[in-house]
Amino acid sequence: MLSIDKYAYENRIVNWSPKFKALLWLVGIMLAFQPIQWLKVIVLVAVVAITIYLTKVSVKRYFSWFYPIIPFVILSIVGIVVTASVHKTSLIWPVKVGSVYIGMAKVMMPKAGRMVLQCMTAIVCTYWFALTTPFIQILQVLKAARFPRVMIEVTMLMYRFIFIFIDAFEQIRQAQKLRFGYDSLSLMIRSSGILAKMLFEQVIINYEMMTKALDAKLYDGDFYI
Repeated sequence: MLSIDKYAYENRIVNWSPKFKALLWLVGIMLAFQPIQWLKVIVLVAVVAITIYLTKVSVKRYFSWFYPIIPFVILSIVGIVVTASVHKTSLIWPVKVGSVYIGMAKVMMPKAGRMVLQCMTAIVCTYWFALTTPFIQILQVLKAARFPRVMIEVTMLMYRFIFIFIDAFEQIRQAQKLRFGYDSLSLMIRSSGILAKMLFEQVIINYEMMTKALDAKLYDGDFYI
């Protein structure tokens, strides 16, 4: 079980109505995209504190889940603030390249700050929903909202294959580590290539096993959710 999924099934409000939790999440997203900046700060801090309390997750573990997201936020900032200009004074840390200067536009810095605050507020609201709502409840919300059946089925299958992928990854990587497959740079590159190849094969094998199981149960093309 994924650690996030574990918290979703063991938090303090797991028995709350999933529709109500989805409504709260939607309100949080709306607040993240409204124009009042100080209100976003309040929502950001409040949701982080509430999430840590409700899920009983440690502060260190909670913030570790932001590590994969930070590079994407940084890339978004770079795309906004980095520009070229003939006026050196309009840039921060300008670097001359030919006849122009490349640097961070001073006028775009406030906009970048607002974007970061907006993104982080939306992310913490989404984490709150993911950490307090089991996947089966999310499916119930999607069904109640009358999302297309195909979309719900694809979401369910993607969720299942995430577990298959992670389980296979952990088993293969652990076996490689026991055989000292990551003790040097050359070994690490070779082991990573083998890991990618075996992961692909394992996912295909698990897919075929699932297909055979569905055929044995007279699967007719519809998942009954």
